[in-house]
Amino acid sequence: MSWIPFKIGQPKKQIVSKTVERDFEREYDKLQKLEDQTKKLHKDMKKSTEADLAMSKAAVKISGDLLNNPLCEQDQAFLESMTALDTAMRRMDTFNQEK
Repeated sequence: MSWIPFKIGQPKKQIVSKTVERDFEREYDKLQKLEDQTKKLHKDMKKSTEADLAMSKAAVKISGDLLNNPLCEQDQAFLESMTALDTAMRRMDTFNQEK
């Protein structure tokens, strides 16, 4: 059989030009970098949120301990400031838990 279905020697016609292909590769690389940065940001935000929760729980414990201090029974001004601090720390903890 002498008939050849594909002509050998003729250059293939490109469907997409080299310029478009380079632009596509450049944009694809940008997208990959953006995806990596997004994953890193998500990981960092998760760590930050966990640290905020731990800090607010510690602050609530400290303010509760200060409120139970015997000095609060002796000094009314100290009791009022510790009550305000405890209230603020509990609000911060509630906000961090909602976040």
